[in-house]
Amino acid sequence: MIKLIVDSASDVDATEAEQLGVSLIPLQVRFGSEEFSDGVNLSHRQFFEKLIESAELPQTSQINEFRWGELFEKETQNENQVIAVTISSKLSGTYSCAKKAAKNFVGKVWVVDSLNASIGERILLQYALKLVAQGGLSAQEIADK
Repeated sequence: MIKLIVDSASDVDATEAEQLGVSLIPLQVRFGSEEFSDGVNLSHRQFFEKLIESAELPQTSQINEFRWGELFEKETQNENQVIAVTISSKLSGTYSCAKKAAKNFVGKVWVVDSLNASIGERILLQYALKLVAQGGLSAQEIADK
């Protein structure tokens, strides 16, 4: 079975990820001393409300290699193959960390640099979901497309 993972820069929240059958790995967002998991305990609406209300700009932190490795370990159970779609490598180190973690899962995990964020990343996820549903392509072939 092919499993899909997307980071929260795609603007997919936890509820939608569950409905789509994909795994969501959230970026961490900090407003001052408060830290949130994007799309999990901080909705998009709450983010923009805090953005207006806060005197400080938010800070995000990339998803590190360890967190990717934990998720890849979980998702590759039962011979599953994984395609992870990430925020652009030009915007975050998240892609690089995912690639490093994927080296421990050769032939099981493929990482796709969306070269986008938000809607661009979401479009790639939706395309991957369509290709998986159609069947006939391997995880490698879907990642290549």
